[in-house]
Amino acid sequence: MRITFAEKIHLLRDWFRHVIDHLDGIIRVVLWIGISLIMFTVVFHVVGRYFFGKTYMGSMELVRYTTIWVSLLGASVAFGSGEHVGITSLQNALSKQSWFWISILGNLLLCVFLVAMAIGGVEITLRNLHQTSLGLQIPMFYPYLAIPVGALFMLLYVLLNILNSIISKIPSLQQLSNAQKGGKK
Repeated sequence: MRITFAEKIHLLRDWFRHVIDHLDGIIRVVLWIGISLIMFTVVFHVVGRYFFGKTYMGSMELVRYTTIWVSLLGASVAFGSGEHVGITSLQNALSKQSWFWISILGNLLLCVFLVAMAIGGVEITLRNLHQTSLGLQIPMFYPYLAIPVGALFMLLYVLLNILNSIISKIPSLQQLSNAQKGGKK
């Protein structure tokens, strides 16, 4: 049995969705841990400073580095939701045909930016492999690693958005998608 082009596109999209669903769950747990760590560390720092007159030098550094990770991983999860107010307003103002092409072009440009961000992030991460932070005494590799990791996760979401846009636009792909939905019910 030969697989058609439309079926290959659907299989690719389903595989991406499967991978992203698993990563999304892991990222959300890491985000909760990161936000909890930030909150705990700030409270620890404030209580230490105002009630005991002492603080741990690395506490604000830990908050700073954890915030970087939470921001970049949170941005990747935000890509998955696709509910940006500005984008929704623009989408409602344009025709479906215009929106499709603007969406594809925007997502392709975003892919180029995210690949450049990942490559640059890897370079800066490796450059700081042996530098240690002042307060925590950890290699700066770990804070900088957030850049390529966040970029790669965002890239996965953007690629899924491109596949979904293509499937929604091509009639034969829409029919296959509708048939698959009907078969799953």
